[in-house]
Amino acid sequence: MVLDEYLNRYPKLVENYLKDFFESKRKELNDSYILDVFDAIYEYTMRGGKRLRPLLMIVGYKLYGGRNEDEIIKASASIEIVQSYLLIHDDIMDNSDLRRGKPTLHRIFQKNYMDDRTGENLAIIAGDLASMYAYEIFENLDIPADKKLKAILKMTKIIEDTGYGQILDVVSSIRKNFGEDDLFMIHKYKTAKYTIEGPMIMGAILAGSENFDMITNYAIPVGIAFQLQDDILGLFGDEKEIGKPVTSDLEEGKKTLLVLKAMENPKFRNTVEKYMGKKNITMDELNEVRNAVKESGSLEYSYKKLYDLVKGAQNAIMPIDTEEKQFLYEFAEYVIKRRY
Repeated sequence: MVLDEYLNRYPKLVENYLKDFFESKRKELNDSYILDVFDAIYEYTMRGGKRLRPLLMIVGYKLYGGRNEDEIIKASASIEIVQSYLLIHDDIMDNSDLRRGKPTLHRIFQKNYMDDRTGENLAIIAGDLASMYAYEIFENLDIPADKKLKAILKMTKIIEDTGYGQILDVVSSIRKNFGEDDLFMIHKYKTAKYTIEGPMIMGAILAGSENFDMITNYAIPVGIAFQLQDDILGLFGDEKEIGKPVTSDLEEGKKTLLVLKAMENPKFRNTVEKYMGKKNITMDELNEVRNAVKESGSLEYSYKKLYDLVKGAQNAIMPIDTEEKQFLYEFAEYVIKRRY
């Protein structure tokens, strides 16, 4: 499968460049406190993850005829560092303890400096620094300056759109009549544009393309499907695989499609509602919610939506006439099947 070949090849190459970048950057620094924050950013970025955004940026580049593999691998590392920036801040907003199975940055700093406020402040700064490191990646790329500038502007737009999605996400818990369309708007900005469409378009820009209709028609539905599957795993997944507590979405009061559809059924509304935002949810309480989501038909509804979105994304790239299109077809199916 092309998907397996790409997953086995490119994420490792991106990680190798990330290590080179951070090691080179580290040599510029000599203050122990600055190094403490820098090393935390470095460790956080290298914890793992599937490196899907860089991979999709590489695919976008190759899809539109790009052939300078060494340079696109370097360029794609930028979007992975953007991922660190956004996740560090997201962890603070969600008051999360874990990210990829290890303590979040603000928790690390809170423990090291024995002060909650200092820990959060340093994590905010760490996220800000990571965002700037992402731009620095472009400085030494052997790619024409006009293409680099357009790609940088697109990366700026990705971060801007993600910010709009974050606003909608933060206020979702206090909005009345928050429904499926509102949720899908958040998924469009926070996942589809940021995880799928944006990186692919950055790659296409660096290859010299100016027409991205096919990418958008593929990326938006598959990106929303990706988030729907993420939410399913967040409630029904295995904690060791997903790298965070399976109760965390409920404890954060996160409004997912699973929750919204279950609460539409009067028989299950109270069961779900009483645990939304509750801290220290037990496994018995979690299983109550899981059963409500299943018995209300919400889980089945979510899977139906997910499959329809994936099919629409696959149709957008037909016919399959290149290796990159085959990858995208398989990636859409991977979205449905993934376990973490």
